[in-house]
Amino acid sequence: MSRTEPTFIGEVQSVSGGLVNILLRENLNSSLILVDGESYRIGQIGAFLRIPLGYNQLYAICTQVGASAAPKELMASFENSHRWISVTLFGEALGGHFERGVSQYPTVGDEVHLVTTGDLETIYGSTENTASITIGNIAASSGIAARLDLGKIVNRHCAIVGSTGSGKSNLTAVLLDAISNQGFPSARILVIDPHGEYDSTVGANGRVFKINPTEENESPLFVPFWALPFDELKQVAFGEMSVSSETIIRDEVASRKKASGKLLAKPIAPDLITADSPVPFNLKKLWFDLDDFERTTLLDKATGVKSTLVETGDYENLKSNVYQPHSNNNTAPFQGPRRGISRQLELLKSRLRDTRFGFLFNPGENLTPDDQGKTTSDLDSLVSSWVGHDRPVTVLDVSSLPSEITSTVVGTLLRIVYDTLFWAGNSPISGKEQPLLLVLEEAHLFLPEGQESAAHRTVKKIAKEGRKYGVGLLIVTQRPSEIDATALSQCGTMIALRMSNSTDRSKVSGAMPDDLGNLAAMLPSLRTGEGLVIGEAMPIPSRVLFSRASNKPIGGDPDVAEMWKKTERPDSKHYINAIENWRIQAVKK
Repeated sequence: MSRTEPTFIGEVQSVSGGLVNILLRENLNSSLILVDGESYRIGQIGAFLRIPLGYNQLYAICTQVGASAAPKELMASFENSHRWISVTLFGEALGGHFERGVSQYPTVGDEVHLVTTGDLETIYGSTENTASITIGNIAASSGIAARLDLGKIVNRHCAIVGSTGSGKSNLTAVLLDAISNQGFPSARILVIDPHGEYDSTVGANGRVFKINPTEENESPLFVPFWALPFDELKQVAFGEMSVSSETIIRDEVASRKKASGKLLAKPIAPDLITADSPVPFNLKKLWFDLDDFERTTLLDKATGVKSTLVETGDYENLKSNVYQPHSNNNTAPFQGPRRGISRQLELLKSRLRDTRFGFLFNPGENLTPDDQGKTTSDLDSLVSSWVGHDRPVTVLDVSSLPSEITSTVVGTLLRIVYDTLFWAGNSPISGKEQPLLLVLEEAHLFLPEGQESAAHRTVKKIAKEGRKYGVGLLIVTQRPSEIDATALSQCGTMIALRMSNSTDRSKVSGAMPDDLGNLAAMLPSLRTGEGLVIGEAMPIPSRVLFSRASNKPIGGDPDVAEMWKKTERPDSKHYINAIENWRIQAVKK
C-alpha cells in the first residue's frame, strides 16, 4: 500500500499489546479527507483504521486523540505532540475474510490508513449468515445492517445498559422481535418483567403469565411454595427465629416431604429427600400442627395427657384448636411445652390468608397439595407451560409481586427452570438441545452488589455455568454500578446506550470486553436509541442506531406535547377504575 494513497494518515510509533500509538503525517492539513468522492473525518472517537501488513490487514478502533494519546517517553522527540491518536486492535482480514483477534502485531513505522466503505463491507459481511439477527444499522454507514451473532448472545451472555430514556426497553423488544421473526421458530426466551412492560410487545410470538391476569391471552403465574428451598420458605413464611426452633421446623418439613415423596407419580426414596427438595407437602397442616403444639394444655405433665378441647379447629380454614386455659397455680390444666414460635406462626397464618401471596401458597388446583401432600400435577407441567409451548417468547410479569419477596420468588422461578434443564441431561428439552435465553429486566433489583438473595445466587450460577448447559443470560439495567460485578463481567457482549452517570460509566468501562474501556467516554453523547456494541456478538466494536420496536413497550416515553394538546379532560370515572386496580393489584384494560 503506497503512502501516496489518499487513505494514508500516519505511522505506527508505539505498540503495547493491542494498544497502538499513531503519529499523524505532517502534510495532513485538514481533518477532512476525500476518498473516491466520499468524505472521511480523521480522529473521530470510535472510528476504524487499517494497518496493512503484507497480504494481511489489521483493523483497529480509535480510542484517544491529541496530546494525551502520545506515549510520554516519545513526546519530547516530536515537535507536534498533539498530532497523535491511540487505537486498539480488534481483528484482521486475509483474502477478504475478516476474523476477530490478531495473529501478528504491527511494528514501528508501519503505515496507517482510514477505513473506507469497502473495508466496512468486508468486515460486516462476515455477519451475513443464518446465525445472525438484524437489529438496526451501523451509525457510520447507514446502508450497512447491524447484525448480532445469535449464538454468541446466548452462549456468551449479554448486557444492555443505559440511563432511563436511552432506549433499553425498545432495544430489548427489538431483540425479541428479531429472534421471533427472523427464522428461529424453536427459540426459547424467558423474560422476567418486573414492571409489566412487555405484555404488549410479544403479541402472537409469546405467552404472558401474570399474578393477576386480566386479559384472555394472559395466564395465571403460580410458584408453588413447596418448590422453595427451606431457607427461602422460612424467610417468606416464618421470618426470623432461633436456631433451635428453625432446626425443629426444618426437620418437620423434611419429614413431611419424605412422606409425600412416596405419593409422587414416580416415588422417591425417603433418604434422598431433604427440606430443600422440591416435593409437595401441606403447609396449612404444618401450621395447624405447630400451632396446636404451642396451644396445648396438659392434665398430667408426667404422662402428657392433653386437656379437653373447648373448640375443634380446622387446618383448611386456618382455625386453631382451643384448649382449656392453663391455671396460674400448680394445678391442672398445666401449660404444655413451648417452642417460642407463636409470632412466626402468626406471620405464616397472615401470609396464608393474604391474597397477594395466593400465587405462592395456593398455586392453583393442580399444584396445591391435599392433606397427604399429594398434587394432581407436578413441576413438569409448570415448566412446560413456561418454556415448552409453541411460541418463542415467554413473559413472566412479576410486577404485582409484594416487594418484600420479589427477589425470593424470582430466584425460585429461575431455579425451577434452570435445574429442570440442567437435570434434563441430553434429552430434547434440555438446554443443550434447545437452548434458553433468560432476559432479566431491571437486573439491579435482583443482582445488587454486595448482597445475597435467592435471585442473586441463581443468576450468578447461570452467569458462571449456564453456557455449558445451554442457558444464556441477557442482563438489562439502568444502574450498572449497582449490579454484581461477577455477573456483569461474565457477559461476552456489552451493548451500552446513553449514560451520563460517571459511576455507572466507570462500572461499564471496567466490564467492557476487548480492552475498550476508553470508549465509555462516548456514552453521554449518544443519541436516544443509539448504542455501542462491544464484544463477541458483533465482529467489531460498533456504534449502532437500533430499529424501533413494532410494538412499543409500555415503558416508553409518552408524547407529552401531543397528550397535553387534547382539549378534553378524561372522565373522572377512570379514577374509580384506577383505585379498583390498585386494590386488586391488577390493571383491567
